[in-house]
Amino acid sequence: MAKMTKERMLEIVNENISKIKEKKFNVFFFVLDTKGNPSSALEYIYKTAKVLNDKGYNVTMLHNEKDFVGVGDWLGKEYAELKHSNIEKDNVETSPSDFLFIPEIFANVMLQTKALSCKRVVIVQTAEHITEFMPASHTFNTLNITDAIITTEAQRRRLNSYFYGIRTHKVSPSVRDIFKDGKEPKKLLINIVSKEQSDINKIVKPFYWKNPMYKWVSFRDLRGLPQEMFANALREAAFTIWVDDKTSFGYTPLEALRCGAITIGKIPNELADWMEQGDTLCSSILWFDSYDDLTSTFLPNLVNGWINDTIPEEIYTNGKLLDETYTEKQQEEEIEQAYITELFAHRLKEFEETKADIENNRLKIEE
Repeated sequence: MAKMTKERMLEIVNENISKIKEKKFNVFFFVLDTKGNPSSALEYIYKTAKVLNDKGYNVTMLHNEKDFVGVGDWLGKEYAELKHSNIEKDNVETSPSDFLFIPEIFANVMLQTKALSCKRVVIVQTAEHITEFMPASHTFNTLNITDAIITTEAQRRRLNSYFYGIRTHKVSPSVRDIFKDGKEPKKLLINIVSKEQSDINKIVKPFYWKNPMYKWVSFRDLRGLPQEMFANALREAAFTIWVDDKTSFGYTPLEALRCGAITIGKIPNELADWMEQGDTLCSSILWFDSYDDLTSTFLPNLVNGWINDTIPEEIYTNGKLLDETYTEKQQEEEIEQAYITELFAHRLKEFEETKADIENNRLKIEE
């Protein structure tokens, strides 16, 4: 196989250096089409894409769906108008200066794209998905992946224990400004937010069986609501119960708190950064670990307290402690740091080091 000339190698490297410096490289995000159903994980990726797009980068959302629905109905027109391409139909091509960001659930995409020359980065929002979807025969290292975006310190520790030498870049999620308290008085409604119908059944049915005097109290399942309706439901109800054992962050309890709801959460398997206050759990949330305790005493006592206006004031006060955290401004700053200052700048440095190696005859590349 013939070797490239030194001039040709320098030409290729200089071309990629120019693309990065002039923002002419592509930033691809592989996304799952949820067919119009709201998804906090998908929202996180679209928020990142929009921030980079607004900063002048060439952002494209990649998918492999024949009938792509998108996020317009629940996330908004500004996100739906980001450039989208079908990875199979649109003949998407990549170059060494491009970036491809892949959610952790797509281990198959990581494997299929291993030979691409672009820089591939995994976005990890739920660490348990790594063990669920990644084959035992592969690691990030064997798939030529050196970097990952994470949302919590717990994820950083988990990835560092799984994969040698992985570089992690933290971008915390944010709570959108539409989640805020209203002026109308709360109603004695109990929202339940859970991905599993079985979790809802474990709460609603035993509550009514054990507390027949409260059969008039209404529960609401908020799954599948567009964000505006979801926010309105959080604002309207006195209580919101959140259950998600596999979460790595926990959007809903923060959103419910911003809407002024007394928020009750089942302790998840892995605690996000905000859930811990030293050696104790965050006092903004009323935590439970046993469905039996929740339906026998915990929830009935809260309902009785709300009816008789005897809920301790500190519950409302503690609920405000996280109001200034996880803002959209903070997330934008972290995106700029992780993607632009760290990932893009490091890629530029790699090309500049390759250029120096070529100029000093330390690198030979075969065609």
